[in-house]
Amino acid sequence: MRTWKQTAALRAILAREVGTIHKDHGGKLKVALAYPNSYHVGMSSLALHILYRGFNSRPDVVCERVFWDEAAAGQPLLSLESQTPVQEFDVLAFTLSFELDYLHVVAMLRQAGLEPLAERRQQAEAAMAAPRTPLLIAGGPAVSANPEPMAPFFDAIVIGEGEEILPALTDLLVEGVGESRQRLLDALDTLPGVYVPSRLTPAPDGRRIQRLWVRDSSLLHPVSCLYTPDTEFPNRHLVEIARGCGRGCRFCLAGYVYRPPREQPLPRILEWVKEGMEARGGDGFRPAGIGLISAAVSDHSQIDELAEELQALGVRISISSMRADPISIPMLRALAASGTQTLTIAPEAGSERLRRVIGKEQSESDLLAAVELAQKLGFPQLKLYFMVGHPGETEEDIEAIINLTLKARAIFRRNLVINATPFVPKAHTPFQWEAMTPAAVVQARQNRLRRALARHSVAVNADPASWAAVQGVLARGDRRLAPALLEMERPTARSFYQALARHGLDAETYLAARDPNGFQPWQVVDGGVRPDYLRREHRLALAGQPGHRCPPGALACAACGVCRVTLAPPGRLQ
Repeated sequence: MRTWKQTAALRAILAREVGTIHKDHGGKLKVALAYPNSYHVGMSSLALHILYRGFNSRPDVVCERVFWDEAAAGQPLLSLESQTPVQEFDVLAFTLSFELDYLHVVAMLRQAGLEPLAERRQQAEAAMAAPRTPLLIAGGPAVSANPEPMAPFFDAIVIGEGEEILPALTDLLVEGVGESRQRLLDALDTLPGVYVPSRLTPAPDGRRIQRLWVRDSSLLHPVSCLYTPDTEFPNRHLVEIARGCGRGCRFCLAGYVYRPPREQPLPRILEWVKEGMEARGGDGFRPAGIGLISAAVSDHSQIDELAEELQALGVRISISSMRADPISIPMLRALAASGTQTLTIAPEAGSERLRRVIGKEQSESDLLAAVELAQKLGFPQLKLYFMVGHPGETEEDIEAIINLTLKARAIFRRNLVINATPFVPKAHTPFQWEAMTPAAVVQARQNRLRRALARHSVAVNADPASWAAVQGVLARGDRRLAPALLEMERPTARSFYQALARHGLDAETYLAARDPNGFQPWQVVDGGVRPDYLRREHRLALAGQPGHRCPPGALACAACGVCRVTLAPPGRLQ
């Protein structure tokens, strides 16, 4: 039973928001939109904003948000807007960006009083042994790459970009809310890009689910609709200026799960910016600034013009990170004028040799030129983002990170920080077959970086290698992981490994190298990129050679196969 304290905490969050949508539930499809992490993390996700606006734009749908809150364990799982128990909704839709959030999915289902396994829910309802529960749907980049670890928990999983299927999916759900669960699942199984795990098992000769992507970018409206100070981008108006990345970095999931790259034209971006900065709410609230969102913000073909236009409008700008080959000087100046505290540059690897292997073709001179600009323009802090454990990485490459950082230290005299994030091989990338570097090796290399750089006043931020290994298992896992996820006593790495052992599973099996010619569980998804293209990129990586790029506007390119995929029309209830 919900408590006054729990309700009051949710209402306090709402009191600090602008843009919240409140609707009466009567006669509408009720959707609980779930983000399996904290409110602070979830509200930083533009995908959450897009789905919230998309569902609520319909008069026959009410959509309310749900977040994971460790402090609320043992209490009912309630929606934010009306504090309604989740089990009273028709649909519980999760957006999943990160594999480690899978652990929170199971916890949230239990907190909601729902049977976590889809098969058991369906059996109980078919036998009329339990009341109808919400239909569970998932989407997002993590499950679009490999849905299998989550497949036993969900009735349906959307593969790819949700905007492409949201109207047809919502039509079907509105029409089928009163139908039997089995009939609704049959209808969902006919929708392009929708994976119904109970209707399909991964097999070498089995049916594949084609990844959805929006071909006409003018149909997108990827901007914020909610504002709060309690997030990574406090009271910022987020604008996605491009989707996907054409660089072809071999480790990067975004470069493949959002392929091909599509950028928004400058006039449309400026229109969204101007609309976003208008006053709203009863007290005339205005966003604190603009956050530009993209896998590679500085790769936009009109980035210099955009920076100059935004500076002329007098808006404060923030971005995630900058490319250094070449760097956009107008954007750097605009960021400095906006009072940006931290400039982030992502070399990814210390040596040019290893950058060629991973497909990150930035020269050391490009990187150091960017550092010089950061010093000249007065940024208080510079962050260099590296990965540790890349395929083919040696101790010499770790030394190269140290050397490159010290060269940056000699130029940048203010606060310098590096990230040393463990590399995790991801499905549907050229490195999907590579073994993950052992956690002990990664940790030792992270410690080496800390020791070497501490005396030069360079802080080293590093995600724990043990957690990276858990992520590695989930990123390339299969349905056998579901029972282990169910039995975890608490969401810790130790508990995860113990649960695997109880079910006769070995993490090393999932983290080991894979046969490039063998069938993998995530091949139930057809990402559009031909397997021979990924194998070719893998061979080029091992040879330290550059690969193919697909810049924005190259939608007629036939190199990887994505742009030639044609989807079937949406299905309907029969």
